[in-house]
Amino acid sequence: MAKKESKEKLALLGGHKTVNQSHPPYPVIGHEEVNAATEVILARHLSDVGTGRFIQRFEKEFAGYFGSRYCLSLSSGTSAIHCALFAVGVRPGAEVLTCAHNWISAITAILHAGGTPVFCDVKPRSWHIDPAEIRRKATSNTKAVVVTHLWGVPADMDPILKVCGELGIPVIEDVSHAQGSKYKGAHCGTVGDIGAFSLQGSKAIVAGEGGFMLTNSKRYFQRAQVPGHHGARLSSEMSIKEVKPFAQGGGAWTYRMFPVAAAIATAQLEKLATMNAARQANFDRLRTHLRKVPFIRWPRLHRGSMRGWYGTPAIFDAGLAPVGRDTFVKACAAEGVGIGGEGYQDWTQIPLFQDMKLFSQMFVPRHANGVEFRPIRLGDLPNYETIKRSMLHFTIPAIESPLLMDQMADGIHKVLANVDALVKWEKAR
Repeated sequence: MAKKESKEKLALLGGHKTVNQSHPPYPVIGHEEVNAATEVILARHLSDVGTGRFIQRFEKEFAGYFGSRYCLSLSSGTSAIHCALFAVGVRPGAEVLTCAHNWISAITAILHAGGTPVFCDVKPRSWHIDPAEIRRKATSNTKAVVVTHLWGVPADMDPILKVCGELGIPVIEDVSHAQGSKYKGAHCGTVGDIGAFSLQGSKAIVAGEGGFMLTNSKRYFQRAQVPGHHGARLSSEMSIKEVKPFAQGGGAWTYRMFPVAAAIATAQLEKLATMNAARQANFDRLRTHLRKVPFIRWPRLHRGSMRGWYGTPAIFDAGLAPVGRDTFVKACAAEGVGIGGEGYQDWTQIPLFQDMKLFSQMFVPRHANGVEFRPIRLGDLPNYETIKRSMLHFTIPAIESPLLMDQMADGIHKVLANVDALVKWEKAR
């Protein structure tokens, strides 16, 4: 069990750090992934312009696992979002509603598809898009809403689907952070119209680089192949009248997955439930040790829902904390606790999205129908700015690590036991 507190000198102030247990290496790789990759290499099947056995196996097993009619293998989560957007009809002059609290490529994928991102605020004390913002900012040019299950926490989909259903807007779920998560019993990525996933090397399961898309719509599945799959696959699979003319070329972005990645990811899929259970056990242990820390608040899940894992977020309640969020994080990190602050930077304020001369070197600022990209000013998204200032995220291993969780809790309690010294350090800075 974790110790309650320690009056030893803080590591931040020159003392010894609390955590001496190493984090398990990640990703979790075993002989299954090695054998799968070796099989592909020895078969000399290093590229696939159609659907050879490794791609077929990947798409069949991923569709079956998540309970979706169709799975499309892709090169990244970014390409999965791009293809999903094209599938639902995003084109130049279309608007796509999304949140700024995200990885940047989830935003630029909208621009790759020819669309214009429209940034919406999040619900108060949430990481997810506010349905009221969707209703407020949707126009006749809005062709999609992208909902990101950020940091593995499932968004509350019912109100989002209700608003989008009334407005006739398709919903794309970005599940890059949340493989294996569920919303009220259904796998995230199967609740909206399309789910887009990343298999990049830090995600819950990995392919090195890779992604995939899920949908129950044959039309969306065939349209999603157009931006980046090879003509060999397009010509053999295009059967819907509106899509057939693309069969001889498509967008040629070369978004197809390479077979070694497909084989590794398929092996990883068999471990997803086990690794997520280990993550949950580790999290439960840490949360139990920290249950009496008044300024750390954990997100609540809806009944029947299950979290995914990519960092583990919490809310730092500054009104109850003796020091600022950044000071607390620095002190805990110095003790060896796997902890961070706000997560992604505020992409809305980077030069690319503020300087239209810079923006115009890569993307179209204003389309012929009048739709244009509008830079966000500080204060335009108040809930988003608040959640960034109050966010914590913890590193939770995919292998059960009770001693590490105990030591992380010990490190946090040590910081709290020495808060007077930490307050002095903060004031001196």
